[in-house]
Amino acid sequence: MVIGLIGKDLSKTQAGRVHDIIGDGEYDYVFIELKDSENLGKVLGDKYFDGFNITNPYRMEVASYMDELDEHARRTGAVNVVTRLVDGRLKGWNTDVKGLEYTFGDEIKGKKALILGTGGAGRSAACVLSDLGASDVVMVSREPELNNIEGFEVVGYDRVYSHNNAEIIINCTPVGKYTNIDHSPFADNRINIRIFNHLELAVDLIYNPYRTKFLQDAKRLTGCRTKSGLGMFIIQALASKAIWLDREFRIEDAERYVIPLKRKILENQLNLVAIGLPGSGKTTIMRRYAYELGMDFIDTDEETEKRMGMKINEALSESTMGEEYFSAMEQESVREIGRRRHKVIATGGGTAMNPINRDVLRANGIVVYVKRPLDMLDVKGRPLSMAALKEVFNTRDRVYRRTADMTILNSRVFGGIRALTGEGNTYNFELKGFVYFIARKVEKHLNALANDEWT
Repeated sequence: MVIGLIGKDLSKTQAGRVHDIIGDGEYDYVFIELKDSENLGKVLGDKYFDGFNITNPYRMEVASYMDELDEHARRTGAVNVVTRLVDGRLKGWNTDVKGLEYTFGDEIKGKKALILGTGGAGRSAACVLSDLGASDVVMVSREPELNNIEGFEVVGYDRVYSHNNAEIIINCTPVGKYTNIDHSPFADNRINIRIFNHLELAVDLIYNPYRTKFLQDAKRLTGCRTKSGLGMFIIQALASKAIWLDREFRIEDAERYVIPLKRKILENQLNLVAIGLPGSGKTTIMRRYAYELGMDFIDTDEETEKRMGMKINEALSESTMGEEYFSAMEQESVREIGRRRHKVIATGGGTAMNPINRDVLRANGIVVYVKRPLDMLDVKGRPLSMAALKEVFNTRDRVYRRTADMTILNSRVFGGIRALTGEGNTYNFELKGFVYFIARKVEKHLNALANDEWT
């Protein structure tokens, strides 16, 4: 069998990787990027393909090309799976329902839910939450007057404040995906998520980045639980396979695949990001980490210098530039770096002090705070006295700890054994050992992620 994935921008999707794993050689999975819908009918009619997955922005438009729709596709008007029947006709399916049922379970019963977005995913979410016993489901749209959805109240972002008693909020819009990693539907509409003082759960159907700005804001400002869309994405993929191969699909059977698949996807997607004071060893350790584990290394200071065309100290001392110019250039560099995946990143000492940088680095990153005793910091070339170091530490330590997923104490002098015993090459031996100590902690953290212990 040959299955096509139809979408507008497929450069960062993990669909190919997932179907390579779950397909078991029973079908080939091909990407079909369409910049507009002009050739949509032609592609769907190509009998070379036995079926399709449909992603944004074509899920609602595809429904009009179907000869037959399953119950959920007919109800929502959105199709994300297509099968070519024996007689050549096309049948459209909507597996959002299965993914949403897996995501929410029995958590929604009796709760008020706010759904951001009125596209195919938003309509599916509204139907599922209503079926699962939500006490009230309200949908939010940028153009509420153009979205009259039977059975549901649709409001504009200017009326969200009147629904601040929502207990569950779901982002079903593409705002916050990897292409606009520092955006969220609320932030873009100047809505402070703190107004939702009854919020228990925030869900984002986006899975790349893993921690969207919407989820980070919800966690930080309300303390609610958060969920990424990765689990739902995997369930949808498994349900798609069952449809194409005409097999029964049961969520309880599929669940055993979710954790190992999440683990593989996250390992391939997430960056390892080091933050900490200047001279703490971030660059040395992370550069070696990248070498040992066969990953690419990025230094945010180096990338910012390339962007500016000069050294950082030159920009800071230049009267027409200074701190404000450097910070703006650093922020642009960090934003671009944060959109990459599976990289090892060392940041400048002050990078994490910018809240925008923090959100971007955490979005697709496991953040490590490399902490070193003040009297061991390498301050060569840095005009800092011990008193100045203590002041910097007191200002930054709390921010570093709040930003990081783990803290690594670097109190070692790599190569110190040589000074005591006379043995050669102990620097490399000890640095390599420290790197693999960090790698074991990262492995443990990835396992926790895959088991939904945090988002």
